Amino acid sequence: MKWQTLVFNLLSSITLAAPVYVKPSAPSPVYTLRISGGGPDLDTHYLSAPGSVIGVFPDTDNNPIKFYAAPNNDTGLVELHNWAGISSPGSPNTSKTKAIALVGNARTGLMDLTSVEDPAVICGDSDDGLDCEWTSFTLDQDAPIEGKPANTVSYAGPGGWVAFKSSKAERGGWVVRWKYPQATTTQDFVPVDLVYEPIFTIADTAE
Repeated sequence: MKWQTLVFNLLSSITLAAPVYVKPSAPSPVYTLRISGGGPDLDTHYLSAPGSVIGVFPDTDNNPIKFYAAPNNDTGLVELHNWAGISSPGSPNTSKTKAIALVGNARTGLMDLTSVEDPAVICGDSDDGLDCEWTSFTLDQDAPIEGKPANTVSYAGPGGWVAFKSSKAERGGWVVRWKYPQATTTQDFVPVDLVYEPIFTIADTAE
């Protein structure tokens, strides 16, 4: 997959600057994400990120992704930051600097749901025509209507979540993308919803 290879090469080749990390304030819920819809291979399955790309993978050892929401003052919406626990004093915890982002080419209308250490750097340093969007997620709390679940994650603007069969480079399974209305693709995909579920609350983030 030429497109997926481009995304992976970009994520692995960038020299990161100071990572974007917003420390959660107590009490902050920590959530996980699962798929709703899409058939038996996807429905009720939790999302994980064995590499950078987030999706549903067959490896049973992959832990579901965990995140907390942090408000973005510019957009008025939220960023989704990966949660990897609170590090001990003097012990760096680089995993918790990651954020969930949409990485791809917005002009073609398909963006990979991705876990990256500094999406702002990826956007600013890309010479490959890739875009990175990460500051305008929403955690909807509407009641389920007409077959649509409650407590869904979405992104600002038109479009919706879809799942594609992944390549061997992504260890099999499915990848999740945001599809804008203008997107065209020859690959088969299925529309899905992403449901967030609270798993615990951060009571104290002091180190």
